[in-house]
Amino acid sequence: MIVKLAFRNLRRHLRRTLLTVAAIALGTGLALFSIGLGDGGHSQMIENGVRIGQGHLTVQREGFLESPSTSLYVEEPDQFMTVINKSPYVDRAFPRIRGEGILATAAGAQGVMFQGVDPSSPQESDIFRKSLIEGEFLTGYNDARVVMGAKLADRLKLKLGKKVVLTTQDATGEITSTLLRVQGIYRTGSGAIDGNICLIPLGNLQKVLNMGDGVTSIAIYLNNPFKQEQALDEIGSQLPRSSSQLYQWQVLQPDLRDYVVIDDAFGYMIYAIILLIVAIGVLNTVLMSVMERRREIGILTAVGMEGRHVMYMILVETVFITLIGIAAGLTIGLGVNWYFSTYGLDLSAMSPEEWSLAGTVIDPVLRSHLRPLRAFGLCLTVFLLTVTMGIYPAWKASRILPVEAMEKP
Repeated sequence: MIVKLAFRNLRRHLRRTLLTVAAIALGTGLALFSIGLGDGGHSQMIENGVRIGQGHLTVQREGFLESPSTSLYVEEPDQFMTVINKSPYVDRAFPRIRGEGILATAAGAQGVMFQGVDPSSPQESDIFRKSLIEGEFLTGYNDARVVMGAKLADRLKLKLGKKVVLTTQDATGEITSTLLRVQGIYRTGSGAIDGNICLIPLGNLQKVLNMGDGVTSIAIYLNNPFKQEQALDEIGSQLPRSSSQLYQWQVLQPDLRDYVVIDDAFGYMIYAIILLIVAIGVLNTVLMSVMERRREIGILTAVGMEGRHVMYMILVETVFITLIGIAAGLTIGLGVNWYFSTYGLDLSAMSPEEWSLAGTVIDPVLRSHLRPLRAFGLCLTVFLLTVTMGIYPAWKASRILPVEAMEKP
């Protein structure tokens, strides 16, 4: 009987019911869209950051993070690579050399961060390969070649085929120099990257830096970035015991980590405001409904309905409205997220000179990425919040006395 009365009351005030459902649906849909677009933007930033940086996980010597010296290198990296490539969490892994030096030409000198990569792997440094605007990517493992950013090339007045001298400190602490020829020029859109990072074949750097087969790091890229903790435990337990450690990208790229955390916190504040507005609207609607039906509720109480049953009836109405609103909002939210995950939100019309932030490149086309668990968590929060808001009107309705309710028509 309580369910039937609740349905009848909702149908009898259909306009008010539909407006309340629409408010819940729009609030839920907007929050789902915001979460999807925010998570998608963060995923793109993190993915670009780890591709430019050192992967989701990184093997490197203790102390290298605090003092990035080429003397702190990983010996016999093949042993580490064998263990890493066996892990089911790993998509690919690359040995690399990172260091600092000075590039010099007749036009001047520039401090740079060089990165030694294995050009034989087509997936290595793919973000730099895609960003090439002149020439080609590195080819030979031992070639004395270099690929650099457009801003760095402009500062040193370099063009394809021109020579440049790299001066740095080798693994033994001695100053060493090598002559390199420019093979390619890239432009990522980040001034910090385009003006500072240059790529050199791994084999050439190993000889110049007197490292033998050593590398300063091994960049590990995962199949599923959301399983980073499991991968860290599984791979870390299998690696050979040495002075080298396994690090997460959050440790190696703190600027990117902090930006994502702060942006997430700001996003949660926005979601909370949206949901609070929706919840207050539901509270106002249900309370108004109770006040308008005082006489009716008084009659029901007079003919024998207990106060707790009146309370249940109002709560059932609130639950029905909430469930319908969440279902409609979920439909809207999933539809909008599907559209923006497929076609993206193109911000290129804003046309800034640089699409970069927190040490990484930002794609001008943002794509939504809504995880099922995040959608379920939001829907559950909306349900609990709106039903909680219905408790007070339901309790107030259960306290209505028949005599007081019958005093006024």
